[in-house]
Amino acid sequence: MSEGFSPRDFANSLAHSSVGAIGARSLGREGDLGPIGSPEVEALHRPVVLIGPMAAGKSFLALHMSKFFGYDFVDADQVIVHRYGVIAEIFSEHGEKYFRDLEADVIAEVLGDPEHANAIFSVGGGAPMTDRVNYMLKDELVAYLKVDAATVLPRIRGNRTRPMLQPDPERRWNELLESRRDRYEGLADIVVDGTGQRQVADIAQDLHNDIQRLRAEAASSPTPHVANTTPDLENE
Repeated sequence: MSEGFSPRDFANSLAHSSVGAIGARSLGREGDLGPIGSPEVEALHRPVVLIGPMAAGKSFLALHMSKFFGYDFVDADQVIVHRYGVIAEIFSEHGEKYFRDLEADVIAEVLGDPEHANAIFSVGGGAPMTDRVNYMLKDELVAYLKVDAATVLPRIRGNRTRPMLQPDPERRWNELLESRRDRYEGLADIVVDGTGQRQVADIAQDLHNDIQRLRAEAASSPTPHVANTTPDLENE
């Protein structure tokens, strides 16, 4: 991990952030993306949606981007917990479909709120598998944090808090990745390598560079980036 930003710092930042209501403003350098009105920002004035498997480190990466690169930070799971309670309890009491509907509503709200245009928006591993969310993300700037089993398994071995990984976290994680990989890859504008022992600072730098590059390219494009948030039911 990068110097001065440990997992304990991450936990403390989450605990004291305003993410549940509904995001946290930048913790780091202001203006790193350029001032509002600059081509890099206006060309793609949308959140960057961070997708990937459970335990990939999406929230940690997103908060690091906030602290060191001047982005805002929003985490869909943290918003859900703040508003509706513990995710495992939601699954237990209401089932997965109920949770996925809540999740899709939160994602639609964040994507539709101009206050979060400069956010790194981390969403749950299963969120893109919901047809409604998949549709919303097709015209967003999506970054896929790619990890493998060897990277993640030490984080989830023996885990009992993630309902989708029960009763065998290691086996279920592999099964879920195989079922979701094509969707992740299909949505991704950016693929970020999070495998092995890479430092979060290096991963964040790669992501920041790719975001800047795509925003600069979009600024020079004659066709503005327009996001769809409502499905065209006639073409479903």
